Amino acid sequence: MAVWSYLPSPIFVFFRVVISTAVLYTILRKKLSLSYRYFSNPFVIISGLLLAANWVFLFYAVSLIPISEAIIFYYFGPVIAILLSPLVKERINSFNLINVILSFAGILIMSAGTIYLNPLGLISAILSGITYGLLSITSKHSSKYLSPINLVFFQVLISSIVLFPFVLFIKYSFSVNDVFIAIFSSVVQTVLALFLWYDSMKNLNVQIVSIISYLDPVFAIIFALAFLRQIPTIYTLIGGTLLIGSGLLTTIIALKDKDREPDINIE
Repeated sequence: MAVWSYLPSPIFVFFRVVISTAVLYTILRKKLSLSYRYFSNPFVIISGLLLAANWVFLFYAVSLIPISEAIIFYYFGPVIAILLSPLVKERINSFNLINVILSFAGILIMSAGTIYLNPLGLISAILSGITYGLLSITSKHSSKYLSPINLVFFQVLISSIVLFPFVLFIKYSFSVNDVFIAIFSSVVQTVLALFLWYDSMKNLNVQIVSIISYLDPVFAIIFALAFLRQIPTIYTLIGGTLLIGSGLLTTIIALKDKDREPDINIE
């Protein structure tokens, strides 16, 4: 959607979050009165800033380099989230540490095939991954104070405020096609998607959610090939397979361990 819009990255993200803010306010206006006191919570503010930075970096990257490369570097973020998960009092087990090493190996293999790509695009993709990992951690903290849907509202509101100056200083044109893309990206890919993601963050630990999210680049590569005719390189496929494979393997082990936990009945 970002590629199809031809809008500058900060502008695309601004319209995405400002429409999302309006939609969520319409839905939640009667339920937000008790939540406004958390608007000044440092973790909520930082998570809103990170959301804006995360998307700006990502969509700038896909405007400069193929989506397959950008999105897999973006998923360096879950690796960072796993490494930082002790900050939210989650222990990193040895199996997850091995998978982090495999993920790094995948990133290194991918890097070998990106020497011909735009350096700014690569840097932006890596920064999007770093901000994604930090966003996972701050969102985990924020979910202690707010419901997932309220947290999404405050994050897109903060992002709208932060990105508004870009609208005043960056030249761009807005077509009918861009209107449709902005609405679709706001309602489906922001409001619905972020609610589902943060709801999972609240009910599962950071490591499991981060690992399951490795399915995202699979679909991104498929869609880029189907709709944009972007063919991934062999380095991307090999490195991406290591990244995604290690993530899925960790998910399977984690779910098996959870199934082996004894049930506790409280009468």
